[in-house]
Amino acid sequence: MPLMPNKPKQVTVSFDPSEYCVLENVGTVELRCVVDRGSLAVSTEVTVTYTTIADTAAEYEDFIPTQGVLIFGPTENEKFIEIGIVDNDEYEDDEQFFVKLTNLDAYCVDNPGQKLPAQFGENGNIATVMIIDDDHSGAFSFTSQVFRVPESQGQLTLEVKRHRGARGTVIVPYKTIEGSAKEGKDFIGQDNELIFHNNQTKATIYIEIINDDEYEKSEDFFVELGPPRLKDASPRSEIVNGPKDGRPILGEYNRCKIVITEDKEFKNFIDKMITNANVGILVGTHSWRQQFIEALTVEDIDGDGSISSKEKFLHGVSVFWKLLFALIPPTDYINGWLTFFISIFVIGILTAFIGDIASLFGCTIGLRDSVTAITLVAMGTSLPDTFASKTAAIQDKTADSSIGNVTGSNAVNVFLGIGLAWAIAAIYHSLNGSQFIVDAGSLASSVTMFIVGSAVTIGLLQWRRYNSNIAGELGGPRGNKLFSFIIFLTVWFIYIVYSTMVAYCLLPGF
Repeated sequence: MPLMPNKPKQVTVSFDPSEYCVLENVGTVELRCVVDRGSLAVSTEVTVTYTTIADTAAEYEDFIPTQGVLIFGPTENEKFIEIGIVDNDEYEDDEQFFVKLTNLDAYCVDNPGQKLPAQFGENGNIATVMIIDDDHSGAFSFTSQVFRVPESQGQLTLEVKRHRGARGTVIVPYKTIEGSAKEGKDFIGQDNELIFHNNQTKATIYIEIINDDEYEKSEDFFVELGPPRLKDASPRSEIVNGPKDGRPILGEYNRCKIVITEDKEFKNFIDKMITNANVGILVGTHSWRQQFIEALTVEDIDGDGSISSKEKFLHGVSVFWKLLFALIPPTDYINGWLTFFISIFVIGILTAFIGDIASLFGCTIGLRDSVTAITLVAMGTSLPDTFASKTAAIQDKTADSSIGNVTGSNAVNVFLGIGLAWAIAAIYHSLNGSQFIVDAGSLASSVTMFIVGSAVTIGLLQWRRYNSNIAGELGGPRGNKLFSFIIFLTVWFIYIVYSTMVAYCLLPGF
């Protein structure tokens, strides 16, 4: 068994603890002072002097200056020092003062003339007292930046907390802001106010969530706190606006994101139905008749039970393409493989057709092939990808499918579209004993400008992700979405203009 270390034959005095934090309305603060007599065998009496020292806290304004002597009898091991704290109605920063021990002496009770060795302990002979101001009207914030609520819950409860003070009656405005979740369809919008009464530290916002039984739902909206203000009848309504007047402010989380998720029971029911039934019944078609009926039927896109003029117009624009793809065999044939291969074949024909039409049109109006390629051909082949990415972003929880669609499309264009054509041309020239040469033209300039534009785009996406008001590459408040759209459109426009000017030798290329 290890031996305990021997205690020194001396007296040790210290504060325990040496740091204190108190509210200014506490009245008094007690500082604990302890004595350790070590291994001294004689009866010992200890005396020590204490005094307060002002720092950022001022005497009489913040605390009552105090001094005196502590006398520890032979059987006493602790004493308390009481110091008065002044409570006022003025806002102040947190302030501190010190209490210092001096003139430490230890005597043998049986022989008062015999002084014993004494020193201050590890905590030292100085204690710090921090006075926390309670006159601030408070900082108001949500408890988190993101909340999740199942759509079946019916009502969302958001707690707003008040910290750094709770003085006065404060009004905090709040409002809901649409994201991918729409007001009136997914939630009941609000533009209202919370009232925090004097010394009230929390209040609750209630928002109605609409349950539309949507599978794998993941839509969001935002709740934002406005600038808080003191009510006229508040005890602190007479304060003037200044940088340190204790007026109410917004805290760290003054805007939160609400993510509406699917009902777990509904999702489990659908998952079981998909597992137990033929998936093709849910996502496929049985016959050409069904496909033509769906192609000719105006779709209720909004799901509100009525057909709008916008939906009729979109149906009229797309009915030709719907009928064209209705010719593709239904998914019930050969487990969908026939649908897959014929769809790929038709898409290839349409892509070639669009490319040829764009090239002919560019030639007719006098555009060079390089300019036609980055404008007419690119738009013709990329617009379907754009709509596919939008659909994937809306329907996919993480929008990963939209990114995969973009990279997959570009990979097909570069590696299959260009690579296959060049491979065939290289084989042909090799068999005929000639060289296959592709003129680079303004490729270097175009690629350089493309890289610059990509850097700007990636930078903007990173800004959107780490901006607390957006926190994502897609979606967010309408103003931020419009700003991002304008930046992306500007980058694309600059790329087109620069590449065109280089192609026509109006600017020097690389």
